[in-house]
Amino acid sequence: MQLQKKHISKYFAKFTFRVSCLVLLGVSILSCRSYVLDDAQFDLRDSFTEGNYQYSEQLLKEFRQKDIYRSKDQVLFNLESGMIYHFSGKYDSSSVFLTKAENEIDENHTKSISRGISAFLTNDNKLAYDGEPYEDVYLNTFKALNYMHLQNWDAALVETRRMTFKMEQLDIKIKGLAEAFAKSDTSSKANWETGKVNIQNSALSHYMAAVLYAKSGNIDGARIEREKLDIALKEQATLSTFRVRPNENFDQLQNPDSYNVLLTGFTGRAPYKVQKDARAFIDDFDDEDDNEFYLKFSFPELKVYPSNVNYVRAVINDSIKTHLNLIEEMDMVATEVYSAKQPVIYARALVRATSKSAGTKLIAGAVRKKNEWLADFLQLLGFISQEATEKADLRGWQTMPGKAWMHIIKLPAGLNTVRLEYIGTQGKTLYFDEFEVDIRPDTELELVESIYAN
Repeated sequence: MQLQKKHISKYFAKFTFRVSCLVLLGVSILSCRSYVLDDAQFDLRDSFTEGNYQYSEQLLKEFRQKDIYRSKDQVLFNLESGMIYHFSGKYDSSSVFLTKAENEIDENHTKSISRGISAFLTNDNKLAYDGEPYEDVYLNTFKALNYMHLQNWDAALVETRRMTFKMEQLDIKIKGLAEAFAKSDTSSKANWETGKVNIQNSALSHYMAAVLYAKSGNIDGARIEREKLDIALKEQATLSTFRVRPNENFDQLQNPDSYNVLLTGFTGRAPYKVQKDARAFIDDFDDEDDNEFYLKFSFPELKVYPSNVNYVRAVINDSIKTHLNLIEEMDMVATEVYSAKQPVIYARALVRATSKSAGTKLIAGAVRKKNEWLADFLQLLGFISQEATEKADLRGWQTMPGKAWMHIIKLPAGLNTVRLEYIGTQGKTLYFDEFEVDIRPDTELELVESIYAN
């Protein structure tokens, strides 16, 4: 009988060892897949920054064929596709992709809330990406610009209104997410309090809306948006030392006859996420042996990419020069919004890590009564497993610009040359785009748009 028990124990040990190794191998493979996506995203970011949109489009297709962008990454794929098609001049296709991304963000966000904390007890990279709140706002910017290129003022106005609504709801959305997680968190380990979003207006949405209302003949609507623009600019002035240059009389936005061209330049890149790790040995579980267990949690931090551009100017017909106004620092708005959500990210990481540690302790404790060596091995396996599987979710919209510059002008009838120049800190022209703008007697508004993502 004693021999039979030893045989069973030995068999159990071998079986547990093999199963544990298979589990560790599986989670390691899944972890590696997320690093592959991180690398692919930065490759895409680099090609887009260089202005090689055809190659960026090709990269996206290759990544899709290799299954790097999986179904859980569909929001990202559509955001990147929408932006690349936008700057390739394929405005209809761009709007299709951005609309898909918008719908999926809403659907994934709803699922996250309904699942509660249980959705985050595994690596976040396994979950469907539901987009950052600021990404959900700014995708409507480029949908609006798509429609403006296509001379569809009504559709463009819908998108600016959606931007305004989403900005107003940011605080409610983030708090709602935290409350849903807090209700389903039985561990009492985390603090689910969120920060406050100190900005609820988009200067970019109000600027575009003022132009669109004016050109649609709704002068009162243009006046209201002009007033809201002032409020938004004051809010955003608190985010950085950059200031809007006072060369433009914003009251002109209300007068549709005073301009027929909207100059738009984008600079810099979206903030990017980096992984931060915290490690500790914990002994806050009650047991006879008073064993310490390893705890690691990883979380993403948002970093702003510094732009080389000091200002943007337009040169009209090789003679007239005028500055574009810095209307919105999208990167700083993103950072502000993310900081309000960050406590939720910390709480999720803490709950996930402590759950993994508790699971390891429970299994090892049960095995230790029969086989101390195997229990020690399982503890070591838990240590390795946390190192292999605990990875911050670094997914994000790589092709989103950092800053938006705009200015309205009136060009004479006929063919005009417009050159948008991006000027560095030493007054040197870093990059320029040149356009031919044909102004006819019936021209209401031409959109001249460019980007220098450095």
